[in-house]
Amino acid sequence: MKRQLKRKQPGRNGFQFILDPSTRRELQPFVFFDAGKNKRRDEGMFFGMHPHSGIGIITYFEGGDLVHQDSGKNDDIIRSGGAQWINAGGGIFHAEGYRKPLEEEKEEWSLAIHQLWLQLPEHLEEGETGYQNVQPEEMKVVDNVKIIVGEYKGQKATLEVPYDLTYLDVQLKAGEEISIPTPKGQSRGFVFPREGKVTLHEEEISLGHLNILEENEGELHFKAERDAQFVVGLTVPSDQHIVVGGGSIHSSFEALNNSKERIRKIAMELV
Repeated sequence: MKRQLKRKQPGRNGFQFILDPSTRRELQPFVFFDAGKNKRRDEGMFFGMHPHSGIGIITYFEGGDLVHQDSGKNDDIIRSGGAQWINAGGGIFHAEGYRKPLEEEKEEWSLAIHQLWLQLPEHLEEGETGYQNVQPEEMKVVDNVKIIVGEYKGQKATLEVPYDLTYLDVQLKAGEEISIPTPKGQSRGFVFPREGKVTLHEEEISLGHLNILEENEGELHFKAERDAQFVVGLTVPSDQHIVVGGGSIHSSFEALNNSKERIRKIAMELV
């Protein structure tokens, strides 16, 4: 059975792709996705301390280094091509920045970022926070596929998350093809291309769009018309209630309000 495209979701501001309630329900537990690639002529971009709760955040990036700090006392620099997991649990503050690599001598450099939020299961949404980073040399690669999360051809990703999830970064040369089976139960998913031209069962995967897949367990067959690079995210569906409050997403207003109070207390400790 073929697994084809269901529809193509344009991004708000060109890089925010899972925002409206219908798209969240369509892809849940995927509840937010910021992604894009751009050329820069500066030292990078930086975001100060800000809170989250009720979500898990997977950040995958290339071109720049990720500088991280959080209220759980994690302070790291993850190099280009690595990945990061944050379990926001019942409340966490973090600051992040993407800086030009120290070894980059050219004035112009490219930065690609993929930040994927997942709604935490109810038993974790008010729980302890968690953190893991994976440096680029620790990432598992099979042929032309980097395994960000999950398993591919018997190899398991270094990054560990509490989901039944597959998240891959695929690179194809012009004319190359690849078939990716859907792991059992992972019937929700998307494809996001960041460069080149690639088709899924002869239908073009659109740049600048979140290409949402049909909800089934069919095979994905890609062919590159030009050199291409894209990520594929597949997951088991979730039907938890969704309550959104800024950078927090919970299954109930009670859980959201409890986390708001914890976040308030953390903020006082950070002053």
